[in-house]
Amino acid sequence: NDEFLGLDDKSRRLIEHAMKHGRKSYFWSGMGEIRFLMLKRFMDVYYASVGTAINTKQTSPIALPLVTGAAASFYSITGVSKKSLSGVVNDSSRDLIQHAWGMVSLPALKNLMLQASRLIKGASVADRIMFCGVPCFILSKDPAPELATALQRQAKQKSGGSTANLSQLSTIPETEIHFHAEEVNFGKKNFAGTCGKYRQRDVILHCCGGGFFAHTIATDLPYLLDWSSSTGAVVICPEYALLPENHFPVALNQITGIYSALANGDTRERLGFEVNRICLTGESVGGNLAAALCVKLAMHHIGARLDENDSNGLNGLEMSKTHSKSGKSGKERMPDAIMLSCAALNLTTELSYSRVVGTEDPVLPNALISAISEAYLPPDKGFDKRSPLASPFYASDEVLRLFPPALLFASSKDPLL
Repeated sequence: NDEFLGLDDKSRRLIEHAMKHGRKSYFWSGMGEIRFLMLKRFMDVYYASVGTAINTKQTSPIALPLVTGAAASFYSITGVSKKSLSGVVNDSSRDLIQHAWGMVSLPALKNLMLQASRLIKGASVADRIMFCGVPCFILSKDPAPELATALQRQAKQKSGGSTANLSQLSTIPETEIHFHAEEVNFGKKNFAGTCGKYRQRDVILHCCGGGFFAHTIATDLPYLLDWSSSTGAVVICPEYALLPENHFPVALNQITGIYSALANGDTRERLGFEVNRICLTGESVGGNLAAALCVKLAMHHIGARLDENDSNGLNGLEMSKTHSKSGKSGKERMPDAIMLSCAALNLTTELSYSRVVGTEDPVLPNALISAISEAYLPPDKGFDKRSPLASPFYASDEVLRLFPPALLFASSKDPLL
């Protein structure tokens, strides 16, 4: 065990425990093991193929998919050596994340999935709009004529002078009226107008994953529409600012601005309805943003003011000016619920049991997790990775007690735990 001599006691115990209780090889594998091996095979080929495109400098939007496809055909036949794969993952981690995951974030794929949402999933509204200065996907499975009317009105205004290139895929005519959504009362709240002009609708504010380098919205759309169908809610999914151009706390500030506008009722004219309940959801790094938003609201509620020049390096973090410390104003309310799936709640690079076991995770090996952490929280900027706004895992009990009802999903071999 000479290789363990340079490690501290905690790290040594973690590795020894992982080696003793980690994954074992059997002559006959269960279905879970077979699915894992199939996923690993696919991701090894994919990462090696994208690495080939990066090494040959073929990273343009047209060349990257072509070179990746050609390399994938080769690696599917010959296989990928562990040495060549580790070289790509370790030496080009940031580029690998940006380009490999970025292909899921291509505008053409997003627009294609929006079209498919309407045609295959039967979305009544599937659109992409500018909301609080951030491009957002907005979806509704149930008919929402007032929302469709508001979106069509904005489309007309854009065509009169704006050059924004956003797809308009609303499918409900302004003159068409629907009643069946209000007649169904299976765990849904009727839309009651509180001010005599606007209906009320619940909203799911979803923060997608993608390692802060890409948006996985295209792959999220099918289940987001299922959520909309089962709850009757409108789904809003922001395309927050990405790395490498934008690091912490830009994306968090954008999510905060969108949430504040929804909670404050500032979106009636723009969306055509009054927001009732808000459910905050997040996947992977989107879970980080969703949890950090709740931490931020809780800290503001208990009067934990942040100095722009404090030692935690949180300069640039915006606190909503509409929130009141008194707690009596609805403008500072917490979301009504939060749901996190495989959330990246700890962006430190410290070892944990799950990270030791998941060292060679097919999707997120340790080298990629470290690359995401270093890019999102650059060491030269002085950010504290233990700040609860960067790593909600470190939020105090006083803050966590103010969280709304929460539901967390994680897999048994989740490297982000």
